[in-house]
Amino acid sequence: MRKLAFDITHLASRLPVDTPTGIDKVDLAFAQFFSRTGCDAVVHYGFLRPRFHRPELLDRLVAAGLSRWSRADTGGNGAFARVYRALTGRNPDFDARVGAADHKSAGGDAARSRRLAQLRWRSSPGFAGMPRDALYLNVAQHAFEYPRFFRWLDERPDVKTVFLVHDLLPLDYPEYFRSGYKDRFEQRTRTILERASAIITTSHAVKDRLRREFARRQRPCVAIHVEPLPSQLPTAMSVPVEDPHLREQPYFVILGTIEPRKNHLLLLNVWRRIAEETAHPPRLVIVGNRGWENEQVVDILERSTLVKPHVIECSGLDDVGLVRLLANSRGLLMPSFAEGYGLPIVEALTLGVPVVATDIAVFNEVAQGRAVMRHPTDGPGWQSAIEQLADVGTPLARSAREMAQGFRAPQWPAYFEGVTRFLASL
Repeated sequence: MRKLAFDITHLASRLPVDTPTGIDKVDLAFAQFFSRTGCDAVVHYGFLRPRFHRPELLDRLVAAGLSRWSRADTGGNGAFARVYRALTGRNPDFDARVGAADHKSAGGDAARSRRLAQLRWRSSPGFAGMPRDALYLNVAQHAFEYPRFFRWLDERPDVKTVFLVHDLLPLDYPEYFRSGYKDRFEQRTRTILERASAIITTSHAVKDRLRREFARRQRPCVAIHVEPLPSQLPTAMSVPVEDPHLREQPYFVILGTIEPRKNHLLLLNVWRRIAEETAHPPRLVIVGNRGWENEQVVDILERSTLVKPHVIECSGLDDVGLVRLLANSRGLLMPSFAEGYGLPIVEALTLGVPVVATDIAVFNEVAQGRAVMRHPTDGPGWQSAIEQLADVGTPLARSAREMAQGFRAPQWPAYFEGVTRFLASL
């Protein structure tokens, strides 16, 4: 296998944030892997040319990321405690001081992470540059809209460039993104297609879409490797996952930023109908920050006397709290109009939790046919599925749980074995 240089620019820039995105977590997982197994150099963007560092720098970066984002032994944070009380009327079964202690620890971690980010890794000894005939691996598409960061590759035709591409959704569905974002993403895509020697992605649906984009631009397609992402939630915890007080409450979870593409509006209209027709509706827990162009959704969340009592918003939930919340729910709801993968589906099915998802190709692929599928505009179909899953004794509830428990969950060791084999083949 060629020598490998791993790009740390995105991960270093993201350390100050409180809650990591899925891309942040993937970047950290790659950094952990190469910190453990070894790489030959790490790369950090420079305005005109990159800085190259010795691989020992990865150990510091991974330690900072884990300290910042992986507080997985607290039993849950203050956000989880608030959701727990809203659902059960009780305090969770861990020390009430956890929330405050966790917040204090997070504040200290944030300050340390910001100091690390401000250093820009200048304290790390640099060296001459990229090894000869190396692979340059970038898994985050950080600042790909600025071609100048990659012009150094023109001087290094011996280097093969490998990118991880999650999706091309802004090209296909610009209406679901901020105004003007398509133009920015167009430049990112141009960087990928012009610079990539090979691509890693997470689904065959995205692989097929990439092939079409290469053909549309009349460029020869490069090797594309599909490796489904495993769940990023912890598998071993110091607190019980199952909770009898949560388990007896009929509630569902939707996970992701509140934005038009995620189709929260469908669920809120379904809950309105259920509240009109049912004396005791199940609860809907929305886990995620408010995004953009959500005026109608926000109006319902804040002003609807019919829907608001049955919906709980939650942001800042840590991974342990999310595991406990998902594992005891009646199901995950994933009504998105379009996705490149669908990691929440993998996370829920890995826990054996039923999933109701949009009937689109990528979700059928990711769920392995083990989710209840509905069209993204089929309100009555979603309402029927939710009402049946809310009652654990219904045939649909039993079959959905059986399907979830038969899910073949992707695993991180196998994931990186596949990636490593692909890199070795280049």
